[in-house]
Amino acid sequence: MAIVQKPMQPLLKKLQSSGFNPTFVRSLLPEWWDDSIAGTPSGFQQVTLILGKILAIRPESLWDQGSVPVFALPDSRKFKRRTDIAEDSLDVACALAFSAARIVQSGLDELVSPIAVPDASVLRKELLTKSKWIGFAELLDYCISIGIPVIHLGKFPAKAKKMDGLAFDCHGRPVIVLTKRYTHGYLLFDLAHELGHIALKHLKEGGCIIDQKIDADAEDEDERAANRFALELLTGDAECRIVPAGRNLTGSELASAAVRHGESNQIDPTHVALNYGHSHGHWPVAINAVKQIVGTSPSDQDLIRAKLFESLDQDSMKEDDLDILAKMVGEAE
Repeated sequence: MAIVQKPMQPLLKKLQSSGFNPTFVRSLLPEWWDDSIAGTPSGFQQVTLILGKILAIRPESLWDQGSVPVFALPDSRKFKRRTDIAEDSLDVACALAFSAARIVQSGLDELVSPIAVPDASVLRKELLTKSKWIGFAELLDYCISIGIPVIHLGKFPAKAKKMDGLAFDCHGRPVIVLTKRYTHGYLLFDLAHELGHIALKHLKEGGCIIDQKIDADAEDEDERAANRFALELLTGDAECRIVPAGRNLTGSELASAAVRHGESNQIDPTHVALNYGHSHGHWPVAINAVKQIVGTSPSDQDLIRAKLFESLDQDSMKEDDLDILAKMVGEAE
């Protein structure tokens, strides 16, 4: 049987039309893959099955050159987005999130009972028995301890639109996916917000909540409720607006004030500093303060990656899946 020259080109062109550029697609293929395999009908079908699984696309929609790729995403997605953002513009990011969750699910034990997250005030009291405030590491550990995996997607195709976060039901298990690249502080509120959607039962069986932007000033009632949950969990006050005295603090002054306020009120100082930045619009000062507060601590993204792989039974997982997952949660390009 003759081998087709450049057999991947039609497939790569088709995927590019759906938002996956060739460089990105190739970066997620298994290490053993060779394009010549796709030169036979069986080999071409094999690569469509591989990429369909990785990119959450129905493989049969990749077989014929004239067909359009169809994403394998839940119909019950609930988008929380700006009105000028089209729902399908987030399909690429959502597909990668679902693909990563599928791989993670394969390395976790089955749930013996549904996951129940208590009210924010109850959970705050519980977590503060073990820590002086609820920081990102503490909240991440809690999620993992009750069976909710947290994934940070760090790899996207060029020009792909991203969401800040997702909470979705993956075969009965809640999963949280975050995407922001800021290394400290920002993911704390995002994680608490997505956990709020789960605790408040906004997430239905087989459903998905996609937060294009996690906005402290959101008007959508579910978003406002998830924000109140997050604030009460992190600060003890669902309407809390933490603003250290002084509108023109330097980074060092804000760092010191945030630590004092945090120690007195059991609130993570990075959250205090970022609230100051949001309230006054002084983001450079807030970011400078956060850097001084955290010093050389590992980034939130590094914590997620380490905890994620620690929580998986890697011996039960396929080697290709582990390799793909490692690429998907790696540093953003």
